[in-house]
This record gives sequence, C-alpha cells and structure tokens, in this order.
Amino acid sequence: MSDPKVERPQDDVVPPHPASPAKDPGPEVVHHPARFLRDRLPTGAAHAIGALLLLIPAIWAAGYLFPPINHDVAALMDVVHRWLDGETLYVDIIDVNLPLVFVLYAIPEVLARLFAFTGLDATTWLTLCLYAAIIGSFLACRSLTHKVPSLAHPLTEALVPPTLLFLFVVLPNESFGQREHVMFVLTAPYLLHAAGRAEGRAAAIGSVPAWAIALAAGLGLAQKPHFLTIPLAVEAYLLLHRGWRRTITDMVPWLIGAVIVAHAALMVFGTPAYVSSVLPIIWESYAHLGEATWQSVLFGPVLGPCLLALAAFGLLAIFLARTVAARVIVAYGLGAALAAALQAKGWPYHVLPALSATILLAAVTISQMIDRYLPIDREAHRVPVVGISATFLILFYFQAALFTPPFQKQRQFEDSITGVLLHIVEQNAPNKRILVLSPGIYPYYPLVNYGGIRMTMRFQTMWVLQGIYADCEEYPVLYNAPEDMSDAERFVFDSVSDDFERQQPDLVIVDRVAGMPRCQGRVFDYLEYFMRNPKFARAFERYTHFMDVDRYTIYKRR
Repeated sequence: MSDPKVERPQDDVVPPHPASPAKDPGPEVVHHPARFLRDRLPTGAAHAIGALLLLIPAIWAAGYLFPPINHDVAALMDVVHRWLDGETLYVDIIDVNLPLVFVLYAIPEVLARLFAFTGLDATTWLTLCLYAAIIGSFLACRSLTHKVPSLAHPLTEALVPPTLLFLFVVLPNESFGQREHVMFVLTAPYLLHAAGRAEGRAAAIGSVPAWAIALAAGLGLAQKPHFLTIPLAVEAYLLLHRGWRRTITDMVPWLIGAVIVAHAALMVFGTPAYVSSVLPIIWESYAHLGEATWQSVLFGPVLGPCLLALAAFGLLAIFLARTVAARVIVAYGLGAALAAALQAKGWPYHVLPALSATILLAAVTISQMIDRYLPIDREAHRVPVVGISATFLILFYFQAALFTPPFQKQRQFEDSITGVLLHIVEQNAPNKRILVLSPGIYPYYPLVNYGGIRMTMRFQTMWVLQGIYADCEEYPVLYNAPEDMSDAERFVFDSVSDDFERQQPDLVIVDRVAGMPRCQGRVFDYLEYFMRNPKFARAFERYTHFMDVDRYTIYKRR
C-alpha cells in the first residue's frame, strides 16, 4: 500500500513565481476551503448577510400598513363589521364564504373595538394579526428545520427560514391577507412537521407543539372545502411511506379532522341560513361565474408552469436528493394545485399555495443536493452557506418584482379610482350610506372600509345576477320577467329594492360595465333592471344625476 503522505511527482508541482513573496501554495487553498473563504469573507460579514436576509422581509412587511388592503380582504372585513354590529350573518349580509372565515377575520375587528383608544382601525389590526401569525409560523418552521432529519443539513437549515419569510411576506404582494395566504402561513409548520412524522421523529418534536401545529393547520384548511385536498395528499403519502398502523395512531390528522367537523357543526347549527339560503344561490349562480374550467386553470399560464417546475424538482427530490421532506412538499404542492383547479376561477391568488410549495421545494431540493454531493463540514459551511442563500433569495426577490411590481397600488392609491371615489363619497355622503350596483368588489372595497361607509344592501356586489345571466343564449329576452325569475334572482330583485327604499343611501353608484355578455344586441344595465321593481323606482325618484367618473355613473339624493 502506498504512503498517503508521499509527494506527488515533480512534474505535477507548480513552483511559485520567483518574484512572489512566500505564501500558502495553491493546492492548500483547494484542500482547505474553510480557511480560503474565511480569509476572503469574515464571519461577521456572513452573520450580517444572514441578518439582512431576515431584515429585508421585515422592512417589506411594513409596506402593508399603508392603504389599500386587498379588496377581497376588505369585503370580508366589512361583513365582519356588520356582523358584530348586530346584523345576522347570511341573512342581513350575504356572502359565499364559510362561517370560519368570518370568525378568523373577526379577530382584528374585535381588537380594534377593545383597543379603540389606540386609534388603530380594523384594517391595521388585521395587518398586525397577520404579522403575529407569520412570526409564529416562522419560528415554528425554523425550529422544525433543526429537528427533522431530512432538513437538518447546513445549507437547508440556512436557506429554508429566509425562503419561508419570502413566501409569507413578499410573494403574496397584492394578495396579502387572502384566505390562501392565511392558509399557507398556518399550514407551513404542518408541512415540515409531516416530514418529521414520516421519519419517525414526532416524539422528538413533542406532543404540545404537535397539537398546536395540527390545530393551526385545521383552522387554515377548514376555510374552504377545496383546501382539504392538501391534507388528503400529504396524509396519503405518509400512509404509503409508513403504513396504516402508524398512520391511524397519529393524532395530527385526527385533530385536523376534528376542526373540520366542528366547523361543519357550526355551519349547520350556528348559521343554518348558510345551508338553507346561501348554498342554493351558490349552486345556481356563483358556480357559473368566470369563463375558466378546472382544466383551463390546471394547464393555464400560472398553474401550468408551476406544475412543470413542481414535476422537475419533484423528480430531482425523488431520484437525486432522495429526502423525505422534499417528497412531502411535492405531495403538499400537488394537493394545493388540485385545490386551485377545483375552484375553477383562474384567479391568481388561488395558485399562491401551490406556487409557494414549488419555490420551497426548489430551495430544499437544490440545497440538499449541494449538501449531499459537495460535502463540507459544518465549520466550513458557515460562510459559503450564507453566500448561496443570499444568491437564491436575490433570484426569488427579482422574480417576484418582475411578476408583480411591489406596492404598486400603495404608491398609486391617492390617484387610483378607489382614492378618487373615496374623496367623492366623503364629500357628498353626509350619512355615509351608498348603494353600489356593480359586478366587482374593487374599487368599492376598501373604499367602504377606509371611509367608514355603509353599503345599503345585503349583497356586496351583483355576483348573483352575473352568474344567472352569464349565458345569454338561454334567455329570449334581456331581463327575466319577475314571474319567470328563479328563486335566487327574485330574492336579489326584491331584497335590493327593499333595502334601497328603507335605507335611502346618499349616493347610488352604477357600474356601466355589467360584466355580462351582450344579449339581443343590448348591454345589461343594472339601473334599468331594478327600475322595473316599483319599490326601487319609487325610491329612485328622489335621486338626480350627479357625475360620471371613469366607468361609473353617480346619482345623488336630493
């Protein structure tokens, strides 16, 4: 056996330049990467870069304190406000969302009322509550990266936490606070914990943290029935990986199921009007909104590329990285993609959880491949790891900025249509009551929230009519006669007119873009439609044309 210390042949040695001062030879640099890197990047600088990766999303998060909040979130907050003011949910104020959604979004409204002396409104408290949820989820995930064997690698431990902060804070952008965003924040610890459960490390993580993780995930997943595809996919993988005996004795899926069952009981017994009144309207109208199908969403311009990336990194995870954590993320991502497709709307925020899972999978897979195939001891990792992590995060931030310019709506709020209409309403609605006849939530929300305005009807938009009249070919006339209307349409026709006559709003704002196809060569006109109701026509006699702004016609009460 040859002596490992024997010198290489002379012709392999590269002599130093005669004029060069004495220094470490080149091969020593190659065989001592820790010394090589420490000489060029001090450890303090490495810590500074690591801190910067945490500081950037913290600064970014502060931007969400400025108006406007997401319009869908604003609409949810308005429902909660009216609910806590004494109106009956799904009777006096009607929305398609499940009761748990309003329970969760009621938290900032309750805090705003309890701490009114602070001067902070409910929208600010909402942002602060989201901060708290993000911090809690981040700390739980960071702890799990050290306890889950397939995540406990130097580069993975360094890259996953700032990547999660990016997904929690930066990636949502205009969808910050949406139900999909809240769901991902609440289920991220469940995702990493599932990897630990698959590797038999649940006991090391502890029963109390496991209960907290499961209950938080249950609250996030129970917001929409479509979200249940995520735990089904994850638990199906765990069942295949570890067998039915360990799966059936695992308390986590049972706790999640208990939250879902409790929510179903709340819906049936606590808010029976949702089952008796809202669900029939959803089946008749809401399900027909939009032109997308589940196939067009699944292979569309957002979810399609996401699935391709998920498949590519999934193959790397299964055949090269060969780690359980990456496979669990693949299962989560597939469940999230299916949830987006089943909603069949094609709205960008529906894809947010699947996109987040794909980015997290990329970070985990690539970092573990580097750890596996370019092994360096932990002492040597502390400097190169932060450099690699920073490179990844720079790419993530750059892509996010290209996809959606950061804080564009915040920067343009004063000149936006929401800002303009808010100024008009504040100046011309002394009683702060308006009626808006429009198919869309934006721009009236968050106008209603910021101005303390009350919408004088139980529906927030004309979504019921938009769904009923989505296909002109089924109807021989532009508007159905009252005697020919379905129960859902007749309810809208009568309730909007009743509310209008009783509450007498200061302004009536009519959207000239009805969001429906032309029928019989004519455009659907909301004002013309409701003027056929005697109560509405009688109440409208007190109004006169005030002004036209953008696509909206405004009438003012005399």
